[in-house]
Amino acid sequence: MAWNDDLQINTPAHEIAASTHNRILVLAGPGTGKSFAMKRRVARILENERVTPKEILAVTFTRVAAEDLHRELLSLGVSNASLLKGKTIHSLAMSILMRSSVLVVLGRKPRPLNKFEIEPLLSDLSRIHGNKYARKRLILAYGAAWARLQEQIPGYTRSATEQAFADELVAWLIFHNAMLMDEIIPHLYQYLLANPGAPERTEYKHILVDEYQDLNKVEQEVLKILGEQGSMCVIGDDNQSIYSFRHAHPDGIRQWSLANAANEHSISECRRCPSTVVRMANALIGHNSGQITERQMSECAANGAGEVVIRQYGAISAEANAVIEKVLSLISNGVTPQEIIILTQRKVFAEPIFRQLKERGIPVKSYYSESELDTIEAQERFAILKLFLDHEDRVALRWLLGNDKKDWRTKSYKYLMQYIYTNGTTPWEALTSLSDGSIVIPYSEKLLERFLEIKRELESLQEAENIYRFIEIWLPENDKTALLLELVSKYKEEVTTPQELYKKLYEVITEPEIPLDVSEVRIMSLHKSKGLSSPFVFIVGCVEGLLPSRSNPNESPEEQLAKIEEDRRLFYVGITRVKAKLPDRLGYLAITFSKTMTAADAHSNQIIPARSIGGVAYFNASRFIGEMAPHAPIAQFNTPL
Repeated sequence: MAWNDDLQINTPAHEIAASTHNRILVLAGPGTGKSFAMKRRVARILENERVTPKEILAVTFTRVAAEDLHRELLSLGVSNASLLKGKTIHSLAMSILMRSSVLVVLGRKPRPLNKFEIEPLLSDLSRIHGNKYARKRLILAYGAAWARLQEQIPGYTRSATEQAFADELVAWLIFHNAMLMDEIIPHLYQYLLANPGAPERTEYKHILVDEYQDLNKVEQEVLKILGEQGSMCVIGDDNQSIYSFRHAHPDGIRQWSLANAANEHSISECRRCPSTVVRMANALIGHNSGQITERQMSECAANGAGEVVIRQYGAISAEANAVIEKVLSLISNGVTPQEIIILTQRKVFAEPIFRQLKERGIPVKSYYSESELDTIEAQERFAILKLFLDHEDRVALRWLLGNDKKDWRTKSYKYLMQYIYTNGTTPWEALTSLSDGSIVIPYSEKLLERFLEIKRELESLQEAENIYRFIEIWLPENDKTALLLELVSKYKEEVTTPQELYKKLYEVITEPEIPLDVSEVRIMSLHKSKGLSSPFVFIVGCVEGLLPSRSNPNESPEEQLAKIEEDRRLFYVGITRVKAKLPDRLGYLAITFSKTMTAADAHSNQIIPARSIGGVAYFNASRFIGEMAPHAPIAQFNTPL
């Protein structure tokens, strides 16, 4: 099958695939077929330009998108397509760093931290860097090579205070033989910048980048260096830029064409969404400033109007029940679970829906990062497994030594670190020596007690005669670890050793990307839904104070506006997940929100209410609902979906 089979001449997809320009920008809204155009372009390059697959770099935002590109090329029958594999920016960076021995030279070990393992790190970092949330923000800035803004040059700190933080952070990571995933890109950038003769700088003749709007400045600079000697095709949509917490900015794609004298293409027809949703989305995103052009999606008349409902409920429990009853009704009427997506920005909305659907026997899967490790008990089980496999896993040991204390035993742990620095030993060796009385470390009594508890458990695990007995001892049935146990039960027949079990669990837990073939109702954040579509979509918890979140009064008016506009783009992404699949799937979108929840739940989930009285938090509808007028239906109160 040729690259242009079934590809109509003079259509945007054909023009993009056929273009021989050196720099190409493709602007495409949701559901317009940009990924299809990218795949056909790769197919044409392989067929017509006599380049090898190794000379083409296709960068995708997720591993699943990379796998989808590979499958599509194989289905087209393109010669040597099996040798071309798309890569995420992080997998690309890691492969180059390992190949060039950069991490070895730097004395770094690529042992990434799980999300829950960040907590002792935050506790150990000095308080002079601000409170816990300030330290988190500094870690994110460090991962973006300190280029928080699009106009900033990455690679160096902006102040002595930032440099002091970076030094302390890196020292902790080196001591614990660990890395942050976000460190990988800055290390690659520094390597490429410092080595103009690096082979990677001339390795690729063609680079294609999907979802360019979600790259931060240092990621953009890495791809710019890699693409200096070849052609580049950048694909994305500034209206779907939703990763400012990683310091990505819509100006990245907005400015790319001007900076590169690019040949521009635009795809506007939304072939996914019902016409009502297209009109709502256009009205919503029209409130944002700074867009590349006054472009809007155009409707595909064949998709029909679809069905959109907007509901307010008196309390969060009533909202959850309404969603659950509608899901049950859909499934009883022939809708398959995999056709349903439930989106919400906080687990306080997701958890009761997930739990009750599961109790009613509905296949359901949560795609929140590390959702199987949501409880401290599940986190402890995972850390124990890591330490069982490697007693010198310093991060796991550090976490276990402090997880039962609010202050993570930071003071006594620092005395342990000082001893290790001075004597050139390891945490496990030092604590073992402390336990047999051969050394003395100040303020270490409670630390030692906890270590001995950990050691006794690890010794009991050594006695397991097979993997089944190991799992029984390591993960006994407990409501607090039910999700982790469910996952273990799913894979225990596929593994024979604790090492194999850990490898499988780590991959599934830490990178919960949504596979192309699913069989469950999917529950996830709006961020996670990027790239997905479904005939039945619910967006739950659409309250002011969450969508959008409340502005930080310490930020400038420009920063506050930028945050609101990103939240608007996020909502735009959410509503455009709904897909018309005629004749029997018209495309259904439900937008729900509650008047009240407990003030404690609102506070713990960082949702800012309009007011709180007597332990009850009161909410108003998200402003974004009103911004979709007059195309959105009028909201109703306490009526079924």
